[in-house]
Amino acid sequence: MLSWGWRSLLFISTLFLVLSSALPGSATAVLAQFPTAAGGGSSAYSLGWVELDGYDTFQISAPGAALGQRRQQIHQNLEEIRDDYLALEDPVANVTTSQTENGQTKVYVNDQYLMTITSEDTNLQGMTTEGLVEHLKDVIPETLERAYRQRQPEYRRQQFVQIGVALALAVGGMVVLQYASERLVRSTIRRLGPSLNQANTTDNQRHQVHDLRDRLLPLVQGLVLASTLLWAMGPFPELRVIQQELLSTLKVPIIIGIVVVVAYVGIRLTYTVVDRLALGLTDEAGFSSHYSRRARLRISTLSSVIKNITNFVWIAIGFLVALSITGVDIGLLLASVGLIGLALSLAAQNLVKGAIQGFFIVLEDQFAIGDVVKIGDDSGVVEKLNLRITQLRDTAGRLITIPTSDINRVANYSLHWSQADLKIPVHYNADINHMLEVTRQVGGDLQHDPDWSPLILDDPQILGVDDFGDSSLIIRVWIKTQPMKQWDVSREYRRRFKLAVQEAGTDIPFPQRDVWLHPSDEFRLTLQGALNDGHSPNQAGQNGNGRQAQARTDAQPPNAPDDYDGAATAREA
Repeated sequence: MLSWGWRSLLFISTLFLVLSSALPGSATAVLAQFPTAAGGGSSAYSLGWVELDGYDTFQISAPGAALGQRRQQIHQNLEEIRDDYLALEDPVANVTTSQTENGQTKVYVNDQYLMTITSEDTNLQGMTTEGLVEHLKDVIPETLERAYRQRQPEYRRQQFVQIGVALALAVGGMVVLQYASERLVRSTIRRLGPSLNQANTTDNQRHQVHDLRDRLLPLVQGLVLASTLLWAMGPFPELRVIQQELLSTLKVPIIIGIVVVVAYVGIRLTYTVVDRLALGLTDEAGFSSHYSRRARLRISTLSSVIKNITNFVWIAIGFLVALSITGVDIGLLLASVGLIGLALSLAAQNLVKGAIQGFFIVLEDQFAIGDVVKIGDDSGVVEKLNLRITQLRDTAGRLITIPTSDINRVANYSLHWSQADLKIPVHYNADINHMLEVTRQVGGDLQHDPDWSPLILDDPQILGVDDFGDSSLIIRVWIKTQPMKQWDVSREYRRRFKLAVQEAGTDIPFPQRDVWLHPSDEFRLTLQGALNDGHSPNQAGQNGNGRQAQARTDAQPPNAPDDYDGAATAREA
């Protein structure tokens, strides 16, 4: 994986160097600045290049504010000279000079004025006036001859052939990259760990590699095509100026884009390296056998935290590099950020608190990715944990995000070991001693079952009768299990207990309640007298005050014998 990653970075760096080499020499207009005393004051003179058809021709000097104006004027003169030169049947460039009244030298090309040589032009370039004139006599004819040659039909025909070949190679390279990317992905997955194949590689690692390929491949293909098209504009003088303007305009975005790509590749490579190290640690027999599942959970959690920190580091480095490329003073920016950070410290105290609290959660192993926890009113499996947030997946499939700063109390159901807490109902009519023996026998059979014994860490504890329920006795059973296996063991124990109870000829109790209804004494006597006198029960139900007697409902059986007698008398009547 590392070799493939370095190949990707090498390709991007090479492409960056190619684009940088294609930048025009005039991309830096001001080459140097020199203070020159004049009239008792001082002003900074700068050197700059005069171009023709995108090529640097010769240098001139002027004060910094006036350099651009002078370059533009001499450039226009040189273009007029070039146009007249190209119109000649037999082009020849003749460079001549003349002296002004103040001793300055004027330069002409084919009797057309080009420029006036100043003392600063010679001093800043370390030449004499005669030496500079001789230099111009060598450079200008050569530049004009090249301009004439590059506008001939034979030259253009050759360039079109070269451009066609280059475009064909670029398209072929894009197709080859498309087909070879899947092979690179498979090769990368095989290298994620020692003696690992694709079946043993985690889904997260495969996702990282495929995501890197899906994002990086189109970008590389686009850069190849764009670089080829930009290069194709270079051989033609008419398009070369547009090429250089595009490169000058896009220089900073291109470099920033390359910084972004390098940061992204660095993040993905770091993810893969972290996953490989974590996988190597969890695959070592001695390590895993000693720390078992808890060590793997801690390694997974630390990997997640390291990835989170890696994101911040790569993004911060890329941001600072991009700012330095654009000319921002990093030192001043850092000082400003320090002041701003001090001003925003109160607003960011929850973020800082969450980061510190998340650090101690990981350090103290309070919980890890894969644990079943309850935080406040929310419970579920920890899917993501970093210094800022914790994400839980509950039994309904909902993903619950909790800021780390809000975590005050955590109930961990899977730290080191778990326990199945069983409350077994037993019928009141059953032999309690026999049922205790049944619960003990079911626990022993479950513990000695080859499929379930690895999940049970200790002998089941039969605590005895724990409570008198509404319809049953409650026998309490504790079974110490592997982390997160208490629910599986509980379900299997209940299934086996149900079968054992059926074999013993006893039923599992179900909720039931006996309700006894009997009237009050007043209502019973009035009802009996009315029946003896032949009156209706409704009329007899009213007392002397005109109020109707109401029946009374009792939740317990009657204790007085006359209740039964009264009920029997009413039935007889």
